[in-house]
Amino acid sequence: MVYRDDRQALVLQLNELERENRQLKADLERFEERLSRLLAERQEIRHARARQACALCRGTLLPVAIFAGHDTRAPLPLSMSTLRFTSPQGGFTHSAPVRSFVCASCGYIHNFIDITEKSPGA
Repeated sequence: MVYRDDRQALVLQLNELERENRQLKADLERFEERLSRLLAERQEIRHARARQACALCRGTLLPVAIFAGHDTRAPLPLSMSTLRFTSPQGGFTHSAPVRSFVCASCGYIHNFIDITEKSPGA
């Protein structure tokens, strides 16, 4: 290809590089969107499996009740202060129930703060 001068060659090369740059930016945006969707899906799967299998041995988790107090006729259900956690409905809660699961294989007790359950005062 014959050019009139070096300036024209540089302008053509610059235009080509700018077009390639726009294409690469568009590709990068598509890949970032795809990555964020994939990470969100993995997080949802991980969150759903958190209460299904033991973190140590991948055994089956069974719900158990853990109570406080000395009187077995009137046990106190455990609750934990959640002033540092926001409520899903907005604002703060004072306490949330503690849910416990025990592994049927290794016996490890998993405790979860249930801040997703709607409190009776809300």
